Amino acid sequence: MMPFPPRISFAPDMGCFGLRLPVAQIVLLSWIVAEYDGLGFVKTESATLEMRVENAAENSRKGRDAYVSLFFPEKKRDDVLELLGALTNEGLEISFIFEQLPSSYSAKDSATERTLEDFDTL
Repeated sequence: MMPFPPRISFAPDMGCFGLRLPVAQIVLLSWIVAEYDGLGFVKTESATLEMRVENAAENSRKGRDAYVSLFFPEKKRDDVLELLGALTNEGLEISFIFEQLPSSYSAKDSATERTLEDFDTL
């Protein structure tokens, strides 16, 4: 069972990646994405109160994961994928769960569609 609804309501020109990562890495991912002006933002979807209150290092040792949504403008999709690939190469344990394309996404764009795996050699 997926922890996300099949369609998250948001601005029609925004896409969304559903990601899983250790609780201890949420703040780092959110901070990095926020530092890139106009790249997008991260929203935590599931991290229980117990996870948030406990020590981040303890959560990391226990292997607790959280689910986040990374929202991005339609034109920034490749930049977000490139960043996620670089962060994965740097040791962040990011797992790609789903992608929600912007409502304005058209079939003509699918010819140039890229995925996180396209950036695994950065």
